Amino acid sequence: MWCDKHGPDALEGFIGNKAKEAIEGWDGSKPLLVHGGTGCGKTLLGGLAAEHKGWDLHVVTNDNIANAADIGNTMGLFGGKKLLFLDDVETIKDIKAVPALIKNCASPIMLSTSDLADKRLATVKRSCQDLQLRRALPASIANHLAVICEKEGIGCDKEALSSIAKSAKGDIRAAILDLQYMAAPGEPFDAEDVDGKLSARDGTSDIYRALSVIFGGRDYEKVVKSTWDLSMQQRDILWWVDENVPRLYQDMSSIAGCYENLSRADIFLGRIMRRQYWGFLRYSNVLMTAGVNSERPARINFTQYRFPGYFASLGRTKGMRGVEDKIASKMGHVLHVSKRVAKLEYIPMYQRLLGKGFDEMQVKELYRFDPAEMEYLTG
Repeated sequence: MWCDKHGPDALEGFIGNKAKEAIEGWDGSKPLLVHGGTGCGKTLLGGLAAEHKGWDLHVVTNDNIANAADIGNTMGLFGGKKLLFLDDVETIKDIKAVPALIKNCASPIMLSTSDLADKRLATVKRSCQDLQLRRALPASIANHLAVICEKEGIGCDKEALSSIAKSAKGDIRAAILDLQYMAAPGEPFDAEDVDGKLSARDGTSDIYRALSVIFGGRDYEKVVKSTWDLSMQQRDILWWVDENVPRLYQDMSSIAGCYENLSRADIFLGRIMRRQYWGFLRYSNVLMTAGVNSERPARINFTQYRFPGYFASLGRTKGMRGVEDKIASKMGHVLHVSKRVAKLEYIPMYQRLLGKGFDEMQVKELYRFDPAEMEYLTG
């Protein structure tokens, strides 16, 4: 997806000078509460802030809020600081645990919310430094889209990009997704094409409302359209549905049917990446929405939707995955194999050999591993 492909990999590339200045001047001594509308870059800023500061990013959710203070009171993998990031903090079920975390945690904390007026955040706000992310101006979005078009070799006029930017209403992710949608046929397009294909965007729509329709809706047409207004990638939506299927559907046959449809949706998403044919979105979207809805049992266990554990695990294992990448790169250079082959075949082999007493110094000297990399292999 172009949101990932053309997203900034450093703080300098983030759209919004005030936000960059705020992060550069933030020392982490006081929690930072980032707030703004959907698609303005709150979650992205959390990752970029950790990267810029050299801190290990750890995402805090309902699942790990209980031991988040323990996580924050230890050093990072290489002895550095950790950044605890609470995305959409107003959705934390035990909201009283957040002030307790702020009080007892030694690591820097960043929180984000789309609803600063939420009464549940009253106590939290008093303990935090405030950072508001304003929606990007249409001109800034249009300039960013023009850069993407140049990189992708897409022919389109300035009026078309301006129309996409205005339709997104300050939502940068939505604008990039719309550009990708318009460019999918591989032909040049103009402002008239944009106006004909892009409908007005409902800024109040979010993933929680979409999930309510997917799991509980009665009209298949509305179920299929429930994700159309979301400024999220299809694979991210799939993870949200995947996480919450067993929480709402208790019938085993219904759950099995849901995951059958989700697996097929995942197949089509994989074909999109391999073939670069975005027409497959029409199939993946139907399977992960109406396909899941069609398996709805007679009784639904309505409960609070859970943030995908997959995203949280990525935050927890980011440092370890970075070490593994470095090991694979060094092995690949010596053994003349790809990083993928090194990860799949050689790293497990050396872990087993070293566990059986193989000479550690010989391995360390051969590949020039540092202590952290050797610790990963000897585990």
